[in-house]
Amino acid sequence: MKKDLIFGLSLFVIFWFYQWLSFLGLHFSFDPFFPFLLGGMFWRLHLLLYLFLVLICGLVVDAFSSLVPGVTVIAYFVSLFIFYQFAKKLALKGFFPALISLIFTIVLCEILRLWFLPLVFELSLPVYSFYFVGKFCLFTLFWGFLCWSFCQVSFMKDVFQISIKEN
Repeated sequence: MKKDLIFGLSLFVIFWFYQWLSFLGLHFSFDPFFPFLLGGMFWRLHLLLYLFLVLICGLVVDAFSSLVPGVTVIAYFVSLFIFYQFAKKLALKGFFPALISLIFTIVLCEILRLWFLPLVFELSLPVYSFYFVGKFCLFTLFWGFLCWSFCQVSFMKDVFQISIKEN
């Protein structure tokens, strides 16, 4: 219960901080939630709560980015499912497999969210260029590396029990 509350509160703080910076006129082109949700797979949260948080975060991103609700949710679920498969098959114990998985899933999520799913559903959205999608991918990757580095600190491993698997 404590981990669920800490994870939900952390998502709220990230949302609040991101919106506060946007209110001040600092606009950042990145997805604030997805890298943090990737880390949530290792927090051993209750599955229904985790899926609910993914749904809520996807809808919040859609609401604030003027996308049709649901595109980001689908992209999040597909990318998180693929990351889960990487975690199962590769065990993500080494530096290189975890890094490649992080890069692949973030790039996949942003391409799905900003280009492929609006194209498939024929949404009347502004046509995003390769530069725009690449910029989102790059800044989300940078944010993902910051989240990942933060989780590698031994203090955070002890508090959130991130790398401990239950058998």
